[in-house]
Amino acid sequence: MDPPSSSRMVLAPGAAAYPVSAPAHAPAPHLPAIDENFLAEGSGHEVVDGEIYELAPANEDHGTEHFHLPAVLGAALRPEYKGTVDMLTRPKVKSNHAPDVSILPRARDKTTGGRQLEDLVFEVIDTETVEHVSTKTRALIARGVRRAFLIDVKDRSIHEWSRDDDGWRRFADDAVITDVCFVVPVPAKALVDELLSDDTVARSLLEKNNRVLSAELQRERGAGQTDSLRHLFERRLKRALTPAEREVLLLHLAAEGPAAVGDIVLDRTPDAIAAWLADASAP
Repeated sequence: MDPPSSSRMVLAPGAAAYPVSAPAHAPAPHLPAIDENFLAEGSGHEVVDGEIYELAPANEDHGTEHFHLPAVLGAALRPEYKGTVDMLTRPKVKSNHAPDVSILPRARDKTTGGRQLEDLVFEVIDTETVEHVSTKTRALIARGVRRAFLIDVKDRSIHEWSRDDDGWRRFADDAVITDVCFVVPVPAKALVDELLSDDTVARSLLEKNNRVLSAELQRERGAGQTDSLRHLFERRLKRALTPAEREVLLLHLAAEGPAAVGDIVLDRTPDAIAAWLADASAP
């Protein structure tokens, strides 16, 4: 259905939107489940207080931020939480919103068997008005969402919803977001700065003992210990190790570990160390 041209307005990310009548929905004595959606997946719409708004494709800056935001937040999540993008959620009887990024528990709701309410939501705006995103956020907060954040791509500012102000509070440049959902504090600017986001991802993976990073760190520590022991041998012997002697050191490190090989250096005289090396290097 084509709406009259006079009803068009800029609201959706990077595109135009217009309100029309919402689908008929009988009043309910209580709120529906948070995941009881009346919009179909992929419909490309949101319903805000009974009005349907068309969601259209984003422009370059908005699209870039949509790509960037889940990457840094996803890496920082604790295992018991998960993130979603553009997931429909039901804050009111006549509303069905799709926040840009949502953070929620992995565990299912014990009462409904469905998903649990989001803990955190993130909205990215460019052409969408602050008033419109505030209306959506106010409803989500009233439903029980703990925290809501806003990223404005025009000036790269980050804001958090304040219940006291019933509006947005802008973060200082050095502000840090600390939350039970995250394994490390997330610098607010990491949400818009690629270098800071890379640092946050790295810290998060280290905190979660990522197996690739852990293996690499262990390899580097082993190489560093080998190098330190080699220098210790050389200082005690007053000469550099030969290639055969270096090979002996590596073999003993692999078999006995750095502590055992270090004892050889610390517990023996230089002559005894030289004799041990000669012995161990002999065919």
